[in-house]
Amino acid sequence: MLTEIVVPTAEPSSGGTYLKQERKVGDWATVGVAVALTLRDGRIARAGIGLTSVGLTNLEATEAEEALVGAEPTDEAFAEAGRLAASASQPVSDVRGSAEYKRHIVEVYVRRGLARAREMAA
Repeated sequence: MLTEIVVPTAEPSSGGTYLKQERKVGDWATVGVAVALTLRDGRIARAGIGLTSVGLTNLEATEAEEALVGAEPTDEAFAEAGRLAASASQPVSDVRGSAEYKRHIVEVYVRRGLARAREMAA
């Protein structure tokens, strides 16, 4: 029997967001990207990037996360993380879009999501 769920509070100077590409409101995600980051002393101390609907299962973009840790939270760092996350995705072409289109959306959404998270963390 489940008796308790503990959800840790967000660290100071942290932020996160979820972006979902869908054909219409309430539809299954064509692409979903969740990002979170924590800033310390002007650098990224922690980063998380999760991808949905671009593989057989949900994916964690670990190479992109690792590239961010220790970096300054710049647009250039976010663009590189987007490229790495897109490379880690494994989408298939279907009625919602081609695999290449979905990879492109992953790259754009990671970049946008990290920029939003940076604003929240500031």
